[in-house]
Amino acid sequence: MSYIESINQHAGVQKRVEIIFSQAIEEDFVQLFKENNVAVRYTKLENIMGAGYSNPRLGDSVWPQLNVMYIIYCSEEDCKTIISIVEQLRLQYIGEGIACFVSESTEV
Repeated sequence: MSYIESINQHAGVQKRVEIIFSQAIEEDFVQLFKENNVAVRYTKLENIMGAGYSNPRLGDSVWPQLNVMYIIYCSEEDCKTIISIVEQLRLQYIGEGIACFVSESTEV
């Protein structure tokens, strides 16, 4: 299937899932994505700084940790699986500050 055919096949309304979490737990996310066959296509942003409801992650001498962010466009079904993974890892890593946002998007 060509690139254009692939885009046309997936065009339309999708879910946009943004997940922001500590780089320290990225391996667990990736493993669960693979096990559940979700987030096969994604955008990854590294060295994300920020302050939310957990300790700040600013990459400096006071707050040396950094976050990573995944942006995933997927079906409703895959979105539910990803949310389940987020909930599971929030319980496993209490206090790590795993943020997850879901919105509608349209591929054109």
